[in-house]
Amino acid sequence: MEPDCVAATLPEPAELLRAGNSAYRQGDYAEAAKLFSIALDIHPDYRGARINLANALWSLGDYAAAAWQAETVRGADPASAEAWIITGAIRLDSGDAGGAADAYAEAARLRPGVFAAQAGLAAARLAAGQNEAAERAAQAALALEPGNDHALFTLASAKLGLRQTAPALDAFDRLIAAAPRHARARHNRANALIDLGRLDEAKAGLHASLALDPRLKEAWATLGYLLTIEGDLQDALAACDQAVALDADFAPGQWNRGVALLLNGDFAGGFAAYEWRKRHRLFRHHFTAMPGAAWQGENLQGKHLLVRAEQGFGDTIMLARFLPQLASRAAKLTLCCAPCLFPLFRGFDIELRDLNAPAADFSPDYSVDQMSLPHILKITEANIPMAAGYLQADPKRIAALTLPGAKPRIGLVWAGNPGHDNDHHRSLPVGALAPLFALGGVSFISLQIGARQGEYAIHDGAPLIRDYGDTAALLSQLDAVITVDTSVAHLAGALGVPCHVLLSSACDWRWRLGRNDTAWYDSLALHRQVTLDDWAAPIASVIAHIQQVP
Repeated sequence: MEPDCVAATLPEPAELLRAGNSAYRQGDYAEAAKLFSIALDIHPDYRGARINLANALWSLGDYAAAAWQAETVRGADPASAEAWIITGAIRLDSGDAGGAADAYAEAARLRPGVFAAQAGLAAARLAAGQNEAAERAAQAALALEPGNDHALFTLASAKLGLRQTAPALDAFDRLIAAAPRHARARHNRANALIDLGRLDEAKAGLHASLALDPRLKEAWATLGYLLTIEGDLQDALAACDQAVALDADFAPGQWNRGVALLLNGDFAGGFAAYEWRKRHRLFRHHFTAMPGAAWQGENLQGKHLLVRAEQGFGDTIMLARFLPQLASRAAKLTLCCAPCLFPLFRGFDIELRDLNAPAADFSPDYSVDQMSLPHILKITEANIPMAAGYLQADPKRIAALTLPGAKPRIGLVWAGNPGHDNDHHRSLPVGALAPLFALGGVSFISLQIGARQGEYAIHDGAPLIRDYGDTAALLSQLDAVITVDTSVAHLAGALGVPCHVLLSSACDWRWRLGRNDTAWYDSLALHRQVTLDDWAAPIASVIAHIQQVP
């Protein structure tokens, strides 16, 4: 019998590894994976081949198989920095930014001088929204490899996330000078330009980004946002549609599309798309599991419904108009919201519960997030309830007030919550309200609270405000309110108090476009920017209106 010579003809594992690496460098990941797999068939303990196989499978998008290979190496050698690095890459691309950061951090601990560990950690921190940590890790990576495109992109993007717009723009400019075909850098640079109000430059940057990579869904979504700011809603929707066509599960594209639809008056399509906020990277962490079944409009007779407040205090106030209707349909209605809002809703036949209270002893039949109510209730502009007002200030709190100055008394709010993602566009710069004070015969009262309290030498009403019940009492005693787009505008409208709202051209969806009134509140008048971040026109509009009122 002739001896079996097949084994003698097989290449050595090291030779297969070299051939696989060559195929990988040429972008033939399938061939690389095949060669690494053959090497492992011959030598199952060949860790280098297994790590390289994990890399090849990751590059092919087979994250489950790649993760198994990486886990096998980590099981045999927990101190393998290379295995932790590929684990971080797999987790990051699988959407597990926190797990990716843990893996990269372990790799960096094991091998502090390895660039891939620091750069990967920076990218994972950025994806998790941890911009300060991302900036530190990117700086550490750049110390190892100065000028590296990947690390510089992460650094610039982290600075943008921290609202360090000018330094971010400088970093993007350096990156693009070194790598002019970096489409994502051009996209993020456009985001920085939008923050600076340089919309024409931003639009040119987005088109340049898309010329380099027409499949960059993030750039299409941002273009949709920019066109929405400019009021070009049809082209905005077309851009968002491009993003969604590339990835139907891309939450920012769906979200931006929903905002454009709402601004365009399509409440049915807009509120349906608004549900994508629950999957959006910036908002999804708010949507933890609630007790009870998710309410989708089922009959509430004999049932207990929990409504959970979300987003800002103004949103809670705006959507409280639906609570009396729901309370009449349910056996019991509970609103979970911030306690500072409780005094506003004590006139409703509902239970009030702290939004952060433990839910272990709480068992409603159904639960719903408050901003989902317009979608479930099929709200249109024609059927918005109680636009004339639905809240009343506490008479005892009103009686305890003594306001200075002669009538008319006008309350002022010039800044919202600085943590709001659009606050840099919606709040006024210091001194912007100065032209108001040239008006004679008006007593101005500040309702501003927080860090920007006391910017103007007018009567400060903030010491009288402990909660929104006090704010409501103050508003009810004023002849009018002038405010930026913040919770005071919603409270004034809910009370039926005349209110002038100063709106950025990058305004919120609920104010629509091109109109000076709103279907949500009869008592509100809207005064809009002509140019983004230029407040002269809306303030002049308010002054003209006040001068016309006897």
